[in-house]
Amino acid sequence: MFVNKGKATFEFTVPNNEAIGEKSVYTPIFSTADDMFWQLEYQPSDPENPNCCLIFLTAIPNSEEAVSTQFWCDRASISASLFIKNARFSKAYTITTDDYSLRSKSWGKNFNKITDGSSVIIGVTFENSVLESKGYNSTLSTKPESKDISETWGRELDVPEKSDVLFNVKDGVVYASKSILSSRSEYFSGFLKVYIVVDVTDTSKVVFYEMLRYLYTDEVRFNLVSPIELFKVADKYILSNLRQKARVEIFKRLSTKNAMHLLFNEAWQWNDLKYDIMDFIVENFQKIQETPEYKKLSADNKGHPAGIEIFQEIVDRLLKKSLK
Repeated sequence: MFVNKGKATFEFTVPNNEAIGEKSVYTPIFSTADDMFWQLEYQPSDPENPNCCLIFLTAIPNSEEAVSTQFWCDRASISASLFIKNARFSKAYTITTDDYSLRSKSWGKNFNKITDGSSVIIGVTFENSVLESKGYNSTLSTKPESKDISETWGRELDVPEKSDVLFNVKDGVVYASKSILSSRSEYFSGFLKVYIVVDVTDTSKVVFYEMLRYLYTDEVRFNLVSPIELFKVADKYILSNLRQKARVEIFKRLSTKNAMHLLFNEAWQWNDLKYDIMDFIVENFQKIQETPEYKKLSADNKGHPAGIEIFQEIVDRLLKKSLK
């Protein structure tokens, strides 16, 4: 790594393809400011072109970016050039940094493979960066970081002999510890002073369990539970951090096929979620207006409690966009 007049270059040596096979290789996380973190990923083969490899620059979200549904504008002030080289070959490609968001955390480029059997150097050069090298490590990895602590705490949930409160949910029961829930949630801190058996008839076991597991581990497994369902239960129990995590996950999963359905079926009830989806609809309106869901709802929305209001807001936003 070296720095010269606001230019910072990070480079890493990747073993030859025989040593790593077809596994992706990840560099250590590095930073260009106190709260701006990055990581490189090297894929030995491009699925669409076997004569090429791929290099991606991934933005690791900081605490503010991790809960934002907007573009990460602070990253737009620097430019980045990805490169690959060895003793006889060198190639670089400039990428933009103004499109990074939770929906697009990784951007990259394919490069011609170096096929002489030697190791290669991959890297990135940043312009206009304020370099920070705290925790810098040159070791490459093909494995994710361990989550042993979170898994240990997660195993403490729903263990009857270690619990002193029971939740009767819609389709089962969940056991938990008053002390853990009270220390993590003001709502439960007051609520559990009175009750040791709680009836929760409007929430499924899997959703309620994942909410409690978040209080135990500070992690969310969105692969096991619908983010909109977790959003609703977090909203009900005033868990603002979990609510925002679920909101961001909903935003990440938006598509032209599901946006209208989600807006009319759930999101219209919460302004922040509603406006996230409306913004997405306006940005992708040309495609969305051709979907069966949009055509159906635009033709008949009178039965919806807020149907007319929702379409009027969409029209207003489209008009504002056209006037810019």
